[in-house]
Amino acid sequence: MHIGLIGGIGPAATDFYYRGLVDRHYAAGTILECTIAHADVRSMSRNLAESKAQQQAEIFAGLIGRLKAAGAEVAAVTSMPRSLSRA
Repeated sequence: MHIGLIGGIGPAATDFYYRGLVDRHYAAGTILECTIAHADVRSMSRNLAESKAQQQAEIFAGLIGRLKAAGAEVAAVTSMPRSLSRA
């Protein structure tokens, strides 16, 4: 399964998830297929501060589209502030 990650929001979180995927695939004897799309933390912070959840959702949708075009079958956001997820 080709996994897509939206990273860059929390680079340390992206690294954590990526390393975990690498380790688990290695342990299972499978090859990891993974693509990471970079999200701009400054845009996300601005959208959060300005309560622009719809605008941020559109950014995520675009990133997911890029991941899908790269072959990803599933996608995950590797870090998200609580307040944006409640907006």
